[in-house]
Amino acid sequence: MADTVMVKNVRLVDPSGVQLPAGDFRLNDRPASLEGKTLGLLENSKANSDKVLNELGLMLQEKYGFKEVRMFSKHSASLPTKSETIEDMLNGVDVLITGVGD
Repeated sequence: MADTVMVKNVRLVDPSGVQLPAGDFRLNDRPASLEGKTLGLLENSKANSDKVLNELGLMLQEKYGFKEVRMFSKHSASLPTKSETIEDMLNGVDVLITGVGD
């Protein structure tokens, strides 16, 4: 968690967060083909992010043969994605694209 300091009635937060413990990190293997896979699109709830990602999803489905395109939404652009949404994405998609709007 970020360090927080109270000064009078103002709360100052150090945005640099915490040092994560060192550990193994590797990217998932890339699929040989996207055909028949499920594409997830996560929009950040800002204006037009859903429109841009919907259009992108249609184009990618046509080009790569995704069996399904699923749209996910953050409840707030400035907050982390809810754990239920993350769990749903982890269990329900093969490939995920995130996008912003404005």
